[in-house]
Amino acid sequence: MAKVTMIKKWKTLSSKQVFSHPRHNVFIDEVELPDGSKSDYLHFGKMNDTAMVIAVDNDGKILIQKEYSYPPNEILYQFPGGMLNDGESPEQGALREFGEETGLTGDIKQIGWMYLENRRKSQKMYFFVANNLSAVDNFQKDPQEFFEEFWLTKQEIEKLIKNNKVRNYTALAGWAFYSNLN
Repeated sequence: MAKVTMIKKWKTLSSKQVFSHPRHNVFIDEVELPDGSKSDYLHFGKMNDTAMVIAVDNDGKILIQKEYSYPPNEILYQFPGGMLNDGESPEQGALREFGEETGLTGDIKQIGWMYLENRRKSQKMYFFVANNLSAVDNFQKDPQEFFEEFWLTKQEIEKLIKNNKVRNYTALAGWAFYSNLN
């Protein structure tokens, strides 16, 4: 029979910021592990949480976007969303980002959340479903965001996933939360 042990939290002994940028910080912490040994641990510090919206129209079609992603140099499928502003609730940030990217608003409901890259940061992504969609007043598209938008059926999105066309882990996680609603 396997021995059952309790996982213990690490103790932070010191923290040093080694890189600073308005979008990203890097820290190296000296930590004490549960066995008493010490180790250096690189992490990205506190970052604002994010939100993603899966929008469903009155015909049951779902909005999915394609956007160029610079680091992998690929055009990827995604759902609308982005980073929350300071002091914004996940719901407020989700509606703002959804409106900024699509020109739409709606009734939203949180369907889940997860940590993004939990080995290096504590940033969360909140997932929402939006229904009862309507146009945002005075919509102005962000000139730095370039999307193609498609309204697809659930089956069409599942086919994209099955054929390995959706390679963005947050889109896949959001879809997992959404798919388990029904």
